[in-house]
Amino acid sequence: MERNFRTLKERWLYGLDLKQIQSLDEFNELLAAYIRKHNTTIHSATGETPLSRYLHSVHPIRKPKSPEWLDECFLNRTTRRISRDATLELDCRCYDAPMQLIGQKVEVRYLPDNPEKVWVFSEGKRYQARLTNRIENGKTKRENQVAIDYSTVLGGGKNVH
Repeated sequence: MERNFRTLKERWLYGLDLKQIQSLDEFNELLAAYIRKHNTTIHSATGETPLSRYLHSVHPIRKPKSPEWLDECFLNRTTRRISRDATLELDCRCYDAPMQLIGQKVEVRYLPDNPEKVWVFSEGKRYQARLTNRIENGKTKRENQVAIDYSTVLGGGKNVH
């Protein structure tokens, strides 16, 4: 690309008389005409036009399986631990995760500019994460962890000296 920009500047832009151009539309038309001529002229190094060279090299280019597959390839990825209230924090936002993942380390894939596009991956399964409604989250019933009976810890409450 840098070579292409250098060629554009040296062969076209530097030779342009800017005083003769009256509008941006006229400038764009001149640029389009130059690019069209450049892409359809045989180049000495390759013996082909850039367009035909490109078309000959298209076959090794792999096409994406689907638009969804391609979108997923560009998701950011990170690892997070699901907290006791079945949430995870990502970019200063709190997200709900499935309760069965509490305490587990999971992979999170997301689009940083779209807080609605966040997924949690665990053991080959994909779960949609959603922004946490903190009021609703505070009222959610959860299975209690085993309670610690402090009266039986360290000898049943006897003073240990």
